[in-house]
Parts: sequence; structure tokens; C-alpha cells
Amino acid sequence: MAASTVVLSEQIRPWHNAGLRFLFDEDGSIAQAMADAQAAAPAVQAAPVAQPVPSSVAPAQQAVPQPIQQQPKQQVAPAAQPQKQRPQRPASHSTAVPPRAMPSLVIHPTNKPPEEWPEQWQGYWSKVQIPSPVVWTYWSLGDDLSGHADAKRREILKKLISSINLPRGTSSFWPVAASGAVAGDLTPAPEIFLAGLRRLRPRYSVVFGSKALKSFMPDSTLRPYLFTQFLGHRLIALPDVDYLVKSPNMLAPVVAYLRTAIRLSR
Repeated sequence: MAASTVVLSEQIRPWHNAGLRFLFDEDGSIAQAMADAQAAAPAVQAAPVAQPVPSSVAPAQQAVPQPIQQQPKQQVAPAAQPQKQRPQRPASHSTAVPPRAMPSLVIHPTNKPPEEWPEQWQGYWSKVQIPSPVVWTYWSLGDDLSGHADAKRREILKKLISSINLPRGTSSFWPVAASGAVAGDLTPAPEIFLAGLRRLRPRYSVVFGSKALKSFMPDSTLRPYLFTQFLGHRLIALPDVDYLVKSPNMLAPVVAYLRTAIRLSR
């Protein structure tokens, strides 16, 4: 509809001439004002346009009245705000996600050097490589490094490590518990384990199973396929090796995860 045929309330006309075309009429007051203006409009505005009559006033001034330059009323001004942009919410510090806290040491490494460790632990230590970018451990590792090795666990680990294509000489196996007289009779020594872990200076340590994890981090809530920073490196939690032996179909997800989680340059 042309602007010359629109009947507007004089309260709204300055906004219309300024380019405003849409208003949010929350309480219906604008619609009522428009209806009142329409009812009060002269009948001649709805009649057909007559032949022009000579006049001292320019025709353009007769057809389109000049807007009345007056200040808009207080209640109309808020409706002139554009509705295209969504209002920004104020920043709130209470909704921010805090960074994950690094686990604190509940058990501290022993200050004794490796030559003063128990003989069995000295034997385990003699099999590691220093430094070792990746350290692997699980609860039954002490048995597998002693005379109670399990062939199925060894096969699973061999397949896993070969599948992630780690560079040669970058892995060491360091147990959390020493083996006993029979298989399964394991005695944890977290102070020695942590001391060895520090000396190995890994970039990654991979812990299979919550039992091994809680032997040196008793307050840990870390679940499989998660990691945290620990003693200056990334500690990765995975399902227990014995679980992988019983459920070999779960080996593929572990391999896929480690290929992403462990990054070593060749």
C-alpha cells in the first residue's frame, strides 16, 4: 500500500517516516490508536481522486501531508527497537566450566634409589628402558614379568601394541604390584611404582583396570577411555587386560582410542 493512502496516528507518523514498518504491540494500544485514527479520517480520503483544481498550494503538498515534527510519546519509544537481533545475555561467571583439577598425590614416591629397592623390584627395574615415552601397567603385570605369565594376556598386549604402530624402543612395562608364590598373589608397592614412574619420565602412562589405578591413586574417579595429567605426563585409563582377554571384541575400540591418544614422532 502506498504511503499516501495509509492513515496513521500522528503519534506514530514520525516513526513511519523514519522507516519503521513493524511494531511489537504487546498490550494492543497501538492497534487501538490505529483504529481510532482510521475512524476519524475524513471521508474524502476514501473517495475517488477528483480533477485537480487550481490552487496556490503545490499538488504534492495536497496529496502527502508533511509529518508533524514532535517528540514521540514515552510508551511508543520502546516499540521502535528493531527485533532482528537476539538480545545478548550478560556473561556469568557461575556458568563457566572450571578446568579439570590435577589429581593430588595421596601416596608419595619413595626417596630410595633403585639399588635399595627389594630384590624383586630391582629385577623388574632391570627390564625397563630409561627414558621411556610410553609406560604400560596393569594389576597382573607382576605375574607376567615373573614365573606366572599368562599367555592370553601376553597375546592381547602384543596385538594391541603392534596395532598402534609405536616406534621401536619407546615402551616399558612397569608393574604396580609384585608377584608372590602363586599366580594372583600380588602385593602392591605404590611408593616404588611412583618412584620408578618418575625416573622413567614418560610422556604417556597407560593403566589397564581400576584396581591397578587405585593402587597408587586411591581417590581417583578416572574411568576407561579418559585421561588426566599426572606427575608431568598424560595418564590414560583403559579397561582391565583380563577383561580384554574375556571380551576380545573390545580390543578394536581400545586400539582406535590409543591411536588417537598417543602421539609419538618417529
